[in-house]
Amino acid sequence: MRFFDQFFGSKKPKQSAEKSKYLPKEAESKEVLFAKKFIERGGKFIYCEDATATFSYFNQIIEENGWTADEIESNSPVLSSFFNLIPSEKKPKALVLHCEYLVANKGAVLICNRQIQEKKLSELPENLIIIAKTNDFKNDVSEAMTSINKKYKNNLPSNITTLNAFDPTKENDFLSYGGNAKHLYLLVQEVN
Repeated sequence: MRFFDQFFGSKKPKQSAEKSKYLPKEAESKEVLFAKKFIERGGKFIYCEDATATFSYFNQIIEENGWTADEIESNSPVLSSFFNLIPSEKKPKALVLHCEYLVANKGAVLICNRQIQEKKLSELPENLIIIAKTNDFKNDVSEAMTSINKKYKNNLPSNITTLNAFDPTKENDFLSYGGNAKHLYLLVQEVN
């Protein structure tokens, strides 16, 4: 089932058989659970059907915030090329980066030194634009860490962290005390 269908339903006819009220309720998919928790915490979730939509939504984010191309940077040559980002000496207002995984039960984005080098979260710009794929969703941090161990078997990344406090006015969890809230845009692109 395509990711988008999980939010709006597929066009298949529904079964008419009633389910017993004593059966446990069906759990939400990890994609839907992630999106709900991510938005609750102040993140901006944008689903993209393809690369063209990703590029279009990226430009709308830039326009909405009144940024110019030289006020945005990326540590990824692939993203810099795709979004036509121009390196500048200005302090960036936004950073565009990939993520490792999207952690459903927390509504958090898992990143590591491959995305942010050895910087601390406090050293990153206030605005982050994360580019992810629909196959980046994991149920929890444990599953994400297991996937990182498999993915980088002989060269494990350092500086692994989650971005999970997006809006300080919406974050009241004592565990996030001292964390650095970021305005987070997440563009999730469908994988065929």
